[in-house]
Amino acid sequence: MAITQPSQNAQQDDYPVAASLTVLVTRDADGDLQEGVRARLDAVECVVSVDRVDVSGLRPALNDMRVDLDAALRVSGPPDAESVADALEAGFGVKEVREVSMA
Repeated sequence: MAITQPSQNAQQDDYPVAASLTVLVTRDADGDLQEGVRARLDAVECVVSVDRVDVSGLRPALNDMRVDLDAALRVSGPPDAESVADALEAGFGVKEVREVSMA
């Protein structure tokens, strides 16, 4: 089994993205709302890091909270807005992706 070395351009292998989306955060999640949103976005496969989250709306439900937000993310792979939106929507707890733009 071969051991691969990390890319020398590891810092350059991710790309900044701005996204407007809705995520579901469970009411009993650890931490505050911001931490819950960050944890939900960090769990999406293509997301390398969550740089900023601006909550713009909140709708409580019985077991979770529907959070509307704008986020600055870093994603892996050569992105285009459509593929990033598809990858975000495939993430658990991501309800809706309204807009994605390459920052």
